[in-house]
Amino acid sequence: MNLFLKTMAGLVLGACALAMPCTLSAFVPSDADECAKELLLSYFPEPIVTETLKRFSIPQDKWAGITKSLSAKDKDIVKIVEEKAKAMNPSPLKDPQQRQAAVKLFRDTLFQAFTDALKENGVTDLSKAQAMLDDIQQQKAKKFAMCMEKKKNQAAAESDDNDDSDDDEDDEDDDEDEDNDSQSNSDQKAKENTATPPAKK
Repeated sequence: MNLFLKTMAGLVLGACALAMPCTLSAFVPSDADECAKELLLSYFPEPIVTETLKRFSIPQDKWAGITKSLSAKDKDIVKIVEEKAKAMNPSPLKDPQQRQAAVKLFRDTLFQAFTDALKENGVTDLSKAQAMLDDIQQQKAKKFAMCMEKKKNQAAAESDDNDDSDDDEDDEDDDEDEDNDSQSNSDQKAKENTATPPAKK
C-alpha cells in the first residue's frame, strides 16, 4: 500500500492517518489485548462490530456469521479500492489533491463490504447500515485514542522509573565516595601517629 493510500485509510477510519502504521508497531499484542495491532488496523474488528450489532438490535444468532464475513472481506478492502481507483481518471490515490474523492472511495468500499456481509447473513433491512458503519468507525477512533494515551502513560512511567534508578545509583556513588574519604582520613591519621615519636617528658 503506498503512502497516500495509507493516509486515506487512516482518515476513513478516524485514526491518526500517517502516524498509525509506524506508531502501532510499539504495541505488543497479547491475549485479549484490546490495543493489539491487528485489532487497531482492522477495518472491521470483531469486538467493535459485535458491539455495534448489539446496539442496533441485530439478532444475536447472526453476529458470528456477520463478523466472520467481515473478517474475510477485511483483507480485500485495499485491493478493491486500488482496482476501483485504476478505473478512474485521474486516480484519486495518486493525486493528493483528490483526497476527498479517495476518502469517498474508501467509504463506499467499506459500506459495500458491510452491507454484503449483512445480506449474506439474512439481514434484509439495510436502512441503518450507514449508521452502523459510522458507529464502528467512531468506536475505532475512540479505541485508538485510548490506546495511544495508554501507551503514552506507560512510556512516561518507564521514564520515571529509569530516572529514579539513576538517582539511586548517584546516591550510592556519593555514599561510596564519602566512605572512601573517611577511610583515607583514618589511614592518614594512623600514618601520622606512627611517624611521629612520642614527646619526651
